[in-house]
Amino acid sequence: MNRTLSRAAAGPAAVSPLRLALLGLGAAGIAMGVLMAVVIATSEHADHPAIETVLSLVVSWSFLGTGLYVWDRRPTNLIGPLMVAFAFTWFVSQLEASDVPGLYAAGLVLGSVPFGLLIHLLFAFPSGRLEHASDRYFVGLAYFLTVAYPWLTVLFFNPASSDICPSCPPNPLLVSDDPGLYDALVAVSSVLGLIAIGALLWHFVRLAEKADPNERLRDAPVWWAGGVTVFLIAALLLTSFGPEEGELDDYVYYTALVLVASLPYAFWLGVLRSRLSEAEIVAEENVRLDAELQARLEELRESRARIVEAGYAERRRVERDLHDGAQQRLVALALELRLARTTLERDPAATAELLDAARRSLAEATDELRELARGIHPPVLTDRGLVPALEALATRSPVPVSVEAEVVRRAPASAEAAAYFVVSEALTNVARHSGARRAVVQVSGGDHQLEVEIRDDGRGGADPASGSGLSGLADRVAALDGSLHVASGRGGGTVVTATIPV
Repeated sequence: MNRTLSRAAAGPAAVSPLRLALLGLGAAGIAMGVLMAVVIATSEHADHPAIETVLSLVVSWSFLGTGLYVWDRRPTNLIGPLMVAFAFTWFVSQLEASDVPGLYAAGLVLGSVPFGLLIHLLFAFPSGRLEHASDRYFVGLAYFLTVAYPWLTVLFFNPASSDICPSCPPNPLLVSDDPGLYDALVAVSSVLGLIAIGALLWHFVRLAEKADPNERLRDAPVWWAGGVTVFLIAALLLTSFGPEEGELDDYVYYTALVLVASLPYAFWLGVLRSRLSEAEIVAEENVRLDAELQARLEELRESRARIVEAGYAERRRVERDLHDGAQQRLVALALELRLARTTLERDPAATAELLDAARRSLAEATDELRELARGIHPPVLTDRGLVPALEALATRSPVPVSVEAEVVRRAPASAEAAAYFVVSEALTNVARHSGARRAVVQVSGGDHQLEVEIRDDGRGGADPASGSGLSGLADRVAALDGSLHVASGRGGGTVVTATIPV
């Protein structure tokens, strides 16, 4: 009960800054829509003020509402912001209906901007990104034609001498009343616009061909509505090449507006389906990752147990080698020196022989200790690096071994040690079990990994699970997040490859 009271006292959850901004944009859009409706409804040169007012409000507020929702739900996706930008530029574009010359000129210049945004939206759907360089090129062309190019054409447009809108207010940006030049500029713009629209339609065809059934179900509304819309816009562009006769172009324009008004809902539906699809994939992906993680943990536990056991076994081996080898020789050396001490005065010749024998025993013990130390960690590996250490290892192998190495940078000591002992154990197996006549050790490395490969021409058939020592090496490599691969077909030799990240 206390927790309930504390939650009630705390009040409602705080609204995020993004949502506050979106609410502000929504309020501004409603206000601009009302002003736009007043401008169109009171226009003295609008052909059908009531129809244009209703369609403009439906188009702008449809894009505004769905765009704000998509932006709130998918803040990292540009579809939402582009839809909102379309709504606000649509408000501004309707200034062309104003009877005030300055506002009318602003509408002339900015009237095409929403269509550049529409082309961008259709190319970028559903991810909000332009995936290919060609897409960016045609979207750039659309923005050039709708944002920059009208500033040129408006300089030569005189409504009074034009059959487009003789009742429109004067153009305060008019530089030269040149209908021929104006028609030529419009023709160039129309041709380039048709190219951009054709590229968009081809983009839809290309997407449909490579989409899977779920993607087709998600994106088909946008493809059809968008395709028909830009097709009607292309028809309007084609009318610019002929004389103004009747109201056919007006009806085509109004039909296009109806389709444009349906587009935001197609965008919204597609993005929503995309979100659900991505969520399903992320559930599936989490399950897969969890299974992989559990398998990895189990493998890690088994590997750790084998590493611990291998450590105990290695210590026992070192102890045994010391006891049976160097320790026995040192004990024998002590006895020989004691005997030499007793014979020193009465038989110098025998003492000399005993001292020579002691010297040989000492040399043999030193060699055994050096070999033992080399097996634990060879000094040349620390001093000179992996390749010289492997070359020294190859010279001691009873099977002829050649070392082939690229220019290899020094890797971390743990990686070099793991690679060295992989080669050492592999060459020991070659000598003991393979019956090979020769072996090759190949070393390669870069900024991200170190790789050693040991090949022999023996009888093959090596099995890492047979206790040959390769399983312990696999654990050593896996402890460094590396991998060990053994390929050993019967009669085809053996290839052992270790890859270690560095």
